[in-house]
Amino acid sequence: MMKVYSFKCPACGYESIHQIGTLDMDQILTDVNTEFAQYRLFVCRKEKKFVHADVLDAQFENKCPSDKTELEQVDLKQAKCPRCGKELKIQEINPLATADSSTE
Repeated sequence: MMKVYSFKCPACGYESIHQIGTLDMDQILTDVNTEFAQYRLFVCRKEKKFVHADVLDAQFENKCPSDKTELEQVDLKQAKCPRCGKELKIQEINPLATADSSTE
């Protein structure tokens, strides 16, 4: 299931939002299902920022998009600020919650 997370560092002010997971719970990974996607969170150490990428994409090379350095996968439970290494405030965002409540 696709989830959206907000990362904020109270120490240095770093902020970013990333999608992590699969697009649809009903998706099945098969050789012919080219739409299946699995997004994971990575840190680009040289640029000191988080990036998310579809690890099943044929174009995925485990490289930072801008400088082509090696990406490091991040465990959400142990994620630290990519800039200063301090504790992060991690919040799961439900982008549809505001749209659903406005229709009532």
